[in-house]
This record gives sequence, structure tokens and C-alpha cells, in this order.
Amino acid sequence: MFAIALTLLMFLSACSSAAPTGPAAGRTLIDEAAAAMGGWTALDSVKSQEILTGGADVEPLQAVEPTGQPRVINQFGQDIVADFAKNRMRLSFDAIREYPSRQPVKFVEIVDSDGGMVETSQPDGKTARERMHPSRYATRLRDMRRMPIRILYTAKNAPDLTREPDKIDGKVTINVLRFKDSGQPVELQLDSFNKLPLRVIYTEDDPIYGDTLNELAFFDWRDYNGVRLPQAQATFLNGNKIREERVRTLINNPKYEDDGLTIPAEIRSQPEVGERIVSQWPLRRLVMGVNYLDFGREQKVELVEVAKGVYHIKGSDHHSMAVEMKDHVIMIEAPFFEERSVAVIKAVEEKIPGKPIKYLVVTHFHIDHSGGIRAYAAKGATILMQETNIPFLKTLLSRPKTMRPDSLAKAGNITPNVEGVKDEKSLTDGERTVELRALPNPHSSGMLMVYLPKEKILFESDLFTPGAPVDPTNTLGVENAVALFTGINNANIQVDRIVGGHGEVAPLRELAKIAPQGKVTSN
Repeated sequence: MFAIALTLLMFLSACSSAAPTGPAAGRTLIDEAAAAMGGWTALDSVKSQEILTGGADVEPLQAVEPTGQPRVINQFGQDIVADFAKNRMRLSFDAIREYPSRQPVKFVEIVDSDGGMVETSQPDGKTARERMHPSRYATRLRDMRRMPIRILYTAKNAPDLTREPDKIDGKVTINVLRFKDSGQPVELQLDSFNKLPLRVIYTEDDPIYGDTLNELAFFDWRDYNGVRLPQAQATFLNGNKIREERVRTLINNPKYEDDGLTIPAEIRSQPEVGERIVSQWPLRRLVMGVNYLDFGREQKVELVEVAKGVYHIKGSDHHSMAVEMKDHVIMIEAPFFEERSVAVIKAVEEKIPGKPIKYLVVTHFHIDHSGGIRAYAAKGATILMQETNIPFLKTLLSRPKTMRPDSLAKAGNITPNVEGVKDEKSLTDGERTVELRALPNPHSSGMLMVYLPKEKILFESDLFTPGAPVDPTNTLGVENAVALFTGINNANIQVDRIVGGHGEVAPLRELAKIAPQGKVTSN
């Protein structure tokens, strides 16, 4: 009886004792994970892979409201051929985009060691080839290193690999490894029961959320001739899902054409323009088929005077507007990212010297319209958004940004000035007035339009693109335009010209042409 009790006590003591931690324990745990996947010999035998997946991309920061249901961006099919021995990959992406309008999004990427190339089909049937954007390239290299067949090697080769204390998730115990991959902190989590990878989490920079946890989670493992690999995976940013996909076909050591993974000399010789920033941001834009090319590159800023002291700020496909007041400047819109705002602020300060930027008005919270807010907060400007977006704004301004410190992070102990707008608000210096008005619409809750009554100018973003016709088959586009037209009429304001957050400057009659084509749907 005593022996049984002693044995039970020893068993309970072993179960309750903390798992070993540190570098040596990390090496042991990696070996255990490799054994769970088939063993190092079996993993070493996989020199290449072809993986066909199908899935969907979603975007939380294109939802109708900040905490709302993420918008479904597309349904896609993807084919990856990876040659691990030569560190190269061919990725073919074929999607039907659902948002912002229905259309195909297709491209082919080739990553070949120290360079990347993009192939896209042109309207004439020809294929255009160009050197891959450096941020896109760097992020794809990261994605290769965290593929299920490669992530254990990435961890094993990290000189700072260490095992951390286990985590408890409900009734599940999770083994934790930490290391750095090309300077990025990484956490690799393993199921303590079977030692298979559960998820790998990289800390990266995001223009809106700063230091961001980019998580790739693995599900539904199966055996492929002695190598265990997941059948499904999902990508999360700070816990918000942005992609899910499932394997349709997976072939280890497939046959493939070597030319399909080779970059021609004339493409490789093209200059690489921009920074190699590892961030999901350009890929999130990419799968939508919209612009990301300014990221990590020198910004072009063009100020076009549309009325005395009123400037349409262009140079990209996302625009701002500056309004000169007696002793200060009011800015409308801070799109994209920190670097864009810094360049715009510099240009405005040179054009309107001696007058600080007192206010920044942000029309709505979407990913491409709010990434540059922090630069204005660092200058002491009061940030104005519709009041329902204030919690989002405060979160954006309070996030840590250590991976790529921006002007607000570098400014130190600054408390940003934030002000919510309910239905409308007027900013005036006694001579010029700028009116901010809430605008119901199906695109984004908490939308503001900006009206200058003396000049009869209206600034808006995303609901209408001045100078560009609205496709009558684009239901959402028509509804957005109708919502803007209805909002102008309901506000009983006199508008001569519309200045676009996208596009150009156009007379109101361009918008009026669209109004009979649809009915407004407010959120």
C-alpha cells in the first residue's frame, strides 16, 4: 500500500513540476517536434513542394464599423512551388474579388534567392514582368521560412532559440519556443500532447497597429508518406483573422520546370526601389488588387490649389486637402502610413510657413485612410473623427511602435488630442469656415464629409471618385455615390465642386448623373 501511494505521489509530482526552459530545452523540444512530424531524416528528404490551396481573404479594417464583421475580400486559389535547396518559390494567385467591386485578381510571383519578380497579364494578352516591390519580396521570404515544412528548420537554425514556460489555454497545455528570424521576434507554439506545431507568431510592424502579432495557425494534420503536414491554416493579425485556406493538393518533391522558378537577367538587373519591410500590409492590399507600391518608398507630394488657400494634396492615389486659416492650417485625411503623412506635412509647412497644423480631420477608419494619423498627433494637432470611431482612434494612438518607431513613438510622452464629432461641427477663424458633417452610407459607419460653404467645396473619400465614371454594374459603388448625393441634399448645402480623397476635382453634376441609378442604403 505504501509503495502504491509513493508511486502515485511521484507521478503527481512529475505532472505538476514545471517543464525545463532555456536554450538546451529548446533544442530538445525542436527535436521532439521534428519526430512528431516524421523525424529529421524524413523532413530532410523533402527538397521541394507543390501546394495547391483554396480559401478566402477577409479584412477587418474594411468592415462597416471598427468592431464589425470583416468584409470578405475574395475567394482564391493558390499554387505554390517551392525549392528549398535553392531558396526559391513560384506563387500563382487567382482570385475573384468581391470587394470593393467584383473582378478577377491574378498574378504570379517568383522569389529566387536574392530577388523577386511579378508577372501580370495585360489587356492585350501579353504578360508584363517587373522586379518585385522590396517589401513584398521580404514578406514572401518570411512566408517561405514559416511554411509548415520549414518552420522547424527556421527555429533550429536560430542562435537564440530558447524554450519558455508553458502556456495554458483552457484545458490545453502549450509548449512555447522563442527565437528571432531576421530580427523579428518569433513565438512557436506546440501542442504539448503530440508536439505538432499549433501556430507560429511573428511580431512585425503595421502602419495602423504598430507592433503587430502576425499568427499563422495550423490545423487538421495528415500523413504524406511519412511526413505529417497540416491540411488547413489561417492567418491572424492581433487575433483578427485575415485569411483561411485549405490544401487541395500537396506533393512532396514534385516535378517542375526549372525556368518557372528563374528570374531573367533583365528583370534581376532592374534597380530595387524602396525598403525591405517585412509587413503583412502590402499583401493585404495586394489581394484586393489595389495600390501598395508607395509603401517603403520615397513619397511624391503635389499641392494643387483649388481655391485661394485650399490645396488638393496629390502625388499618390490617396489624397488629402489642406485649408489655410488666419493663424493655422486644417488638414483633411491622413491616408496610408507614417511616411506619407511626414512628406505631406513637410510640403504643407513649406507652402504655408508659420502656420501650424491645428486640426486633422479623418473621414473614416479604413486601413488605407487612417494609417498616417500618428504623424499629426506627434505635431500636436487635434484629431477629429466621427464620435463612434473614437475608441478605434484612441487604440491606434496608444499602440506600441518599437519595430519601426514612428514620429509619435519618438516624440516621447505626448498625450494626443482627440475630439469626436456627432452630427456636425464648424471650425472657423471668423473669415473662413470648415464644416464637418456625418454622412450615412453603406461603405463605412462614422463617415465625415468636409464642406467649405464660402468656396462651395466638398471633400469626401471612397463614396465617389471625381473624374472617374461609376460602373453601373458595381452595386456598392452606385449605392455609395447615391448616399453622398443624398447626404448633400439632406444637408441643404450648396456644393459646386467635389474634391476627392481619390481622383480629381469635379463639378457636382458628375455625381448627380449617378443618383437615378440606385437607392441609398444607410448603415
